[in-house]
Amino acid sequence: MVNGNLSPDNKESFRGLYLSYLFIMGLLVHLYSIPNIFFVYLNDTWRLFAILLWGSFFIAVAVLAYFDYRFQNHERFKTCLFVFTIGLWSMVAINLYGIQALADEPFYQGVYINILWGQLFLILFAWTKWIPIDTRKRVAQGVTIALGAFFLFHLLGSFNSTRGAGIYVFLFGEDAAVALIWPGVALFFSIFWTRVIMAAGIDIDITPEERAREIQRYEAEKEAQKRKLSEEMLSSGRYLEYGELDYPIESIDSYREKGSTTFEDVEFLYRENDIRYFSRIKFHPPKEMILYQENGQWYCQTAGQEPEKVLLSESTIKTEEKLRPFEDDKRAYLKRAIRERLEVPHFVEVPDDIDESKIERYK
Repeated sequence: MVNGNLSPDNKESFRGLYLSYLFIMGLLVHLYSIPNIFFVYLNDTWRLFAILLWGSFFIAVAVLAYFDYRFQNHERFKTCLFVFTIGLWSMVAINLYGIQALADEPFYQGVYINILWGQLFLILFAWTKWIPIDTRKRVAQGVTIALGAFFLFHLLGSFNSTRGAGIYVFLFGEDAAVALIWPGVALFFSIFWTRVIMAAGIDIDITPEERAREIQRYEAEKEAQKRKLSEEMLSSGRYLEYGELDYPIESIDSYREKGSTTFEDVEFLYRENDIRYFSRIKFHPPKEMILYQENGQWYCQTAGQEPEKVLLSESTIKTEEKLRPFEDDKRAYLKRAIRERLEVPHFVEVPDDIDESKIERYK
């Protein structure tokens, strides 16, 4: 039986989840509720609906955060609840704006509404259990392609529309071109959430056996890539001079020491001052390893050992700059560890402003 009383520690974790869902995940609800209430207007009934929608979102997110915190082992249930809460409120707020903003363009307002009916059909299609999963996946991939194509088309179409030029002006006329800019952005986000809801419907119907096969296929591809890199290293002799590191900021990453022909699992922890911190979990207890760049060369250094030159995987090099904004610093990492009950290596020192008693250490 679940204890309904929240301890002080639980309250802090619950508060963090609530604020995260409310202001980060629910950003689109706020962005579109504000103009729905104050700027676009059809009649008082629609405005009242927009106010009730916005107010009810604060309550719905509280329920979502509570269930997310309390039911740690029910990932599929939490996924459905997340999609239902954040997705539903976002979709309604976004499309309420799109419909109201096109009030002076009834033809395009009708087109917008018909597209919404199409999105509803796609969502129902993705959540229909008797349709084969592979078919639903292919349709979902088609929606992804359509979303990307629409983004590019709208970006090009909106360019220079306010100056009486551009593709939209040529196709729809100057007045309609200007009127379509912001509803087009709303439609993009609406299709985006349609794709997310479709993915949730597909994912929930994947059996444990199918999921296990997908994981095995992914692991096999990852191992094949490792072997390919290792064989290239061995054939060139570079393995005697360089190590290898692949860290796509997943839970477990791969590292090969200089002179070794095998990979080991390492865990990315956090990044501070352009230095990335990892845990070499093969050691008992795990050892700290850092990754840094000096004069254009990447180096790894394990605690108690000399630094060694490493080569990053091609995928890591391509995404290294893009990943920087999403890498936690130490405080963010420790707060996330407290919130998500992650185990923290013993070598990670806890700042004075964080309660160390809340930190769970590796057993």
